[in-house]
Amino acid sequence: MALKVQENYPLKQLTTFEIGGLAAFYTQVTSLEEVREALEFAHQKSLKIFILGGGSNVLISDEGFSGLVIHNQIQDLSFKIKDDEALVTIGAGEDWDEVVKRCVEQDLAGIECLSGIPGSAGGAVVQNIGAYGQTISDVLEEVEAVECGSGNIVKFNREQCGFEYRDSDFKKNPGKYIVTKFRLSLVPHGRSVLNYQDLVKYFSNQNQHSLRDVRKAVIEIRAKKGNVILPGFEKFKTAGSFFKNPIVSREEFDKIKFLVKKNGGESDCQDPWFWGVEDGKIKLAAACLLASAGFRKGYKQGRVGISPKHPLALINIGEATAREMLALSWNIKQAVKSKFGVELEAEVKLLNYE
Repeated sequence: MALKVQENYPLKQLTTFEIGGLAAFYTQVTSLEEVREALEFAHQKSLKIFILGGGSNVLISDEGFSGLVIHNQIQDLSFKIKDDEALVTIGAGEDWDEVVKRCVEQDLAGIECLSGIPGSAGGAVVQNIGAYGQTISDVLEEVEAVECGSGNIVKFNREQCGFEYRDSDFKKNPGKYIVTKFRLSLVPHGRSVLNYQDLVKYFSNQNQHSLRDVRKAVIEIRAKKGNVILPGFEKFKTAGSFFKNPIVSREEFDKIKFLVKKNGGESDCQDPWFWGVEDGKIKLAAACLLASAGFRKGYKQGRVGISPKHPLALINIGEATAREMLALSWNIKQAVKSKFGVELEAEVKLLNYE
């Protein structure tokens, strides 16, 4: 069957922000063959490409995208379970939370704390998602992708993916590869190691907890922050955390901590709001910096604002434009830089803002 390509396709309906213009060309791909057809189409017309997954971590410009949007819908979910290891093969177009649900139902440990995160499985790898003490790169064995320039299949082991905090070589080099599937190594009948304060507190009165218990707890905790896009939960037009948690030197941290306390901002911060990381550096809770700079939960700026449940989640209150969302993010960045000398970096992908 010939690949179906549509022109002037509205993208806002495919994103959780519900913001964005038209794609000059749009197609869905459900197989390796269709991926190659889409790449050939783009090559023949000299088009830029953008790979769209669940649309949960992207802000598309009001002008849309002048090239070809390839909506990755490749489905695959299979299990190879041994006594001490389970290898799970996952198609990039699978819904990530459904993947976690299925793994928990199989009693496979390793990604239960990544429950409730919206988006596609392929996007989870590209973004190197993490939450509540777990990161997808910790359990990833192999990624299979198509090299966009040649159409060849390329395989990457964990080290070759260039994983960093909320980052990967796939994210750093958009349009170079299309992730088609990947494999995780999980632990049959394993237990969660709870080292994140919210989870420790949740289970403080329980001596034992199953993977299903942990998944339920994570979704409940995320829901309180307005970060769950599932039936039965309050929904916001958001891409979740708009900014990454910044990492600073010990010297910078001492100054920032003093300024936060001086401004009375510690009352706005969840304890703890900083953590030691590698090389003696300190990771700061961006949510604390936003709140301390005056951008608290429920803040509004016209048709955009901050979620009433979490200060890191910027939301589309009405029929907002990308320009309005960018203006709010710019104001936040400037305020945080002015008060604390910290340059916030967007976690959300900004499409077509060259």
